[in-house]
Amino acid sequence: MYKFAAVAVMLPLLAVIQLAQETAPKPGAAVIARAERDVALLLPQRGVGGDAAGKVTPDKRVFSEIPIDVEGCEAMTGYMMLPEKLPSGRKVALMFTFHGNGDKGEGRVKNVSACSTERDPVITIGVQYQQLEPDGKGKMNSPILAKADKLVEGFRWLLRKTVKDYPVDPERVFVSGFSMGTGYASGWARREWAENPDAMPFRAVFLYSSGGSVTKETCPPIPFICTVGSEETAVLGSINVVAAVRQFCNVLSAWGKPVQYHEIPGMGHAVNGRCHQITRDVINELGGPGMLPYATENGAAVPEPLPFEASEDPYVKEAAALCNADQWQAALTRIQAIDADKSIAGKEKRALKSFAKEIEKVAKKEVKRVDDLMAEAMKSEKMPEAWQIRRVRAICMAWASETWIVGKGYDERLALLEGDFAPARREREREQMMRDALRLESQPDSRSEAKKKYAELAARADEDEGKSTWPKAAKYRLQWWQD
Repeated sequence: MYKFAAVAVMLPLLAVIQLAQETAPKPGAAVIARAERDVALLLPQRGVGGDAAGKVTPDKRVFSEIPIDVEGCEAMTGYMMLPEKLPSGRKVALMFTFHGNGDKGEGRVKNVSACSTERDPVITIGVQYQQLEPDGKGKMNSPILAKADKLVEGFRWLLRKTVKDYPVDPERVFVSGFSMGTGYASGWARREWAENPDAMPFRAVFLYSSGGSVTKETCPPIPFICTVGSEETAVLGSINVVAAVRQFCNVLSAWGKPVQYHEIPGMGHAVNGRCHQITRDVINELGGPGMLPYATENGAAVPEPLPFEASEDPYVKEAAALCNADQWQAALTRIQAIDADKSIAGKEKRALKSFAKEIEKVAKKEVKRVDDLMAEAMKSEKMPEAWQIRRVRAICMAWASETWIVGKGYDERLALLEGDFAPARREREREQMMRDALRLESQPDSRSEAKKKYAELAARADEDEGKSTWPKAAKYRLQWWQD
């Protein structure tokens, strides 16, 4: 009797355990979910990022050295480029970067820190993991300054110290590496994902001028942003870095891992201004104020800066930047947060309070002006510019219940674009073709079908006056395709 009773008790208990196992979140579930949202912003890739000018406008930063306080890492040195002005009441992004073989960590940290801006500050840190010459210069194949496990311990120590000592947003931590440093960047990300996926510290990996060190099983699911110079076909006389990075990116795409490939025209083995633009834009998109638009190759219009009065007030500049990126609701939310922040003196909020009144006035005029432009285009059976649609939609969402929005026809026009308006329907078809091809790439038996779909989409480049980005994106994908 007791034996049967024990079995009767155990059966429901086993069912409860099985149910708990089936419903428990998978390791790294939150990281995977965030990565999926990020992929929706970054992919499908529309072409090489940045522009030919490669111009960036970094904020003022202060350089410092940091001794690595870890046993076995005494010979290593940490470096930091800290934005001179960190915003009050707001956390900022962090980039950990690795130098290349014979490279100097100090110089690489300074170089990569050019992705930081007053609009979206980035703290950049890194280490010297390779021995320098007595004169302080780097030398190829010099000894590594610590054992493998100690290196990682030193990396982690510097990262944790920076997050603890400065207002770092833990949701916006990135890692990058140049040349040989890509192995350290990707290898560290791979290790963190394997050992504790729920605590994965990195949101994306940037690899400059070399592929990464991952396998299909160990590759973290976060975005990989890869840059390489078109002139890197014979580095050190014989190494075809372009072919290697193309192969790495094609393999990642075939594995279903999110990856961008940027082949920078005319660039050699370097991290140049266009790489900085690409890095900055991705960081701006992932939890930041959003990337600012570029003029496209076919000369499509981009919006002029909004007609706000010029201001040097940091809070006003921050809110205005969000508006210019068509993040109007984020601007309103940020204004409210600053106004409620008791740690900020009242006199420091005066300019922002005046701006808060100006912002709605500008939005009222802007939504009417841009909607008129959209109406004119649609009357001629043409697709409005992408920025026009984005701006009207964003303003309508931010002030959805206001009398100057409700009943003015803005929602109806947006709904028409999402309905049977022929140019919009064709644009949705083209976008869907691109996304279908991207999905097919990750299916082992469907890559040839994906390539065919890219080719079909690229052939639609002349539709709708050639303004669609999707045929151009398909053509660019085929440029770096490898079977």
